[in-house]
Amino acid sequence: MSPSSSTPSLSVLLSSEWLQARWQHLNTQYFAGSLKPIEIVWSQRLTSSVGMFACREGPKTFSPLTLTHSRREIRLSLPLFEQLTARTPYAEQELLNTLAHEMIHQWQFDVLKRRPDHGLEFLRKMAQMNRTGTVAVTTYHTLEKEVLALAKFAWRCQDCGRLYRRHRRTIQPKRHHCGFCHGALQELLSPTQLIEDRPTPYPTHALTPSPRSAGPTKRTKAPEQLTLELT
Repeated sequence: MSPSSSTPSLSVLLSSEWLQARWQHLNTQYFAGSLKPIEIVWSQRLTSSVGMFACREGPKTFSPLTLTHSRREIRLSLPLFEQLTARTPYAEQELLNTLAHEMIHQWQFDVLKRRPDHGLEFLRKMAQMNRTGTVAVTTYHTLEKEVLALAKFAWRCQDCGRLYRRHRRTIQPKRHHCGFCHGALQELLSPTQLIEDRPTPYPTHALTPSPRSAGPTKRTKAPEQLTLELT
């Protein structure tokens, strides 16, 4: 889809009215109107991914009869999108693709009553939507430069060389190790200069606690994210 003179302004794209109108259109076109209303919010803190479907309860306990905005929502990264609009005329299409991606997760949660993931059901729905040519949904995003610009901290595995980037100092080398080779991690001083590592289209879930420091932990259900692996 090529940009045109009718491309909405940034203020229009950021508006709740525009987002809800696009959500309603996608809901009708691809989900036969089966998705229940949901709040779509811009997040200042979300910088590791473009979008996120967040829920505060399990899919099997969710009931449209007790629907409240506090139970689940679609979050979009305001910092990443603002950087995107500054470098490309295709920001509107990227935003539409991101919204469609998160709506597939909402469909998994609302309709299938399953925890959202990027498994076979997601891929089938993604392929069905992409065949129309209106959206181009993927399991990853392409905003590597934007994410790197916001990343402040980085650690490298001393054995395999894999790189982990974070926006906060959440990795503790004494407690965590590389999830791929179990090597020790070393914090780097200048993460924004380390751009030679190629991103892959899968979320970063590999970091694990070291065996000697790992204890019983309470399992929590993390929200699904549309993420770029920064390794």
